[in-house]
Amino acid sequence: MKNQAWIIQHASRGTYSPACLKLEQSEVQSPRAGELLLRTILLSLDPTSRNWLKLDPSSNVFGLAVGSVMIGAAVSEVVESGSPDFTTGDLVVGMSGWERISRVPAERVRKVEPGVPLEANLTVFSHIGLAAVTGLIGVGNLRPTDTVVVSGAGGATGAIAVQVAVAHGARVIGIAGGPEKCRLVADELGAESAIDYKSADVEAELRRLCPGGVDLFFDNVGGGILDAVLMNLALHARIAVCGQMALYNSEDRHDGQGVRNLMELVFRRVRMEGFIAGEPAERLPEYWAELTRLFHEGKITSRPQIIPGIEKAPEALQLLFDGANTGKLIIEVSPP
Repeated sequence: MKNQAWIIQHASRGTYSPACLKLEQSEVQSPRAGELLLRTILLSLDPTSRNWLKLDPSSNVFGLAVGSVMIGAAVSEVVESGSPDFTTGDLVVGMSGWERISRVPAERVRKVEPGVPLEANLTVFSHIGLAAVTGLIGVGNLRPTDTVVVSGAGGATGAIAVQVAVAHGARVIGIAGGPEKCRLVADELGAESAIDYKSADVEAELRRLCPGGVDLFFDNVGGGILDAVLMNLALHARIAVCGQMALYNSEDRHDGQGVRNLMELVFRRVRMEGFIAGEPAERLPEYWAELTRLFHEGKITSRPQIIPGIEKAPEALQLLFDGANTGKLIIEVSPP
């Protein structure tokens, strides 16, 4: 059986270029004991994919190197099983390769969520949804009396974070790029207001919209957006740092991209905390139950942007950094 896989050719430093990956063909090997052979159906493209491609040991949690198959979250069908927990035809979700056929350890995947669209396993019921509830509830201690600001509010994680905060009764302001994304954030996701960072003075707009200060900031972007929010925080505010999109195309991950106002953390007695989706492990059932409840109550929705063809994956990843994606970016590798 022939396979197609995107292989890492070199570390991608500075501005992302699809040339760091090359599509190659290979022979598929049968799974060993404890492994699964998977046919990729849907492949998730995420901002963190770009971080992994830097091959920086401090953030390269999967040990990727030159010559490795690029990896990501995927919905797949079991083609052949070396595990008693899975049978041929099972639909699973978990870390897999940027390839048509993947051989992975069975413990890397789980069966898809029952009763939801397949793509929802890469949006609400995934690291994306878990990031939203981990940051808002686990780290941010979300309260219905909060004024919440979400940066990257038109993106995959930000859109779910906006909906979760709205569902909990908070007053939500989204920051997004362009009129269309701002319309989405305010009109469809339920935020009270949306700030277009491409055309507005974010710091001034936050001062106008949040005269009592921002109680909870869900930060996907960092850089100058973080700087603007720091000047508009309430006393004892909380900042949940989910990502730093402003830094992902930087040569130096320590480059603060213009963040000057960190002393405001002291003046305003603010707690700022980074997190990994779904941690700590003992709270994972609580987070999962919250996503399930909100989804089935219709309070959060799956918003995929599906692009057909595995050959499009490296170029499609660039959409995330241009702000050109219109939902959770997913590659359809093969039909269900």
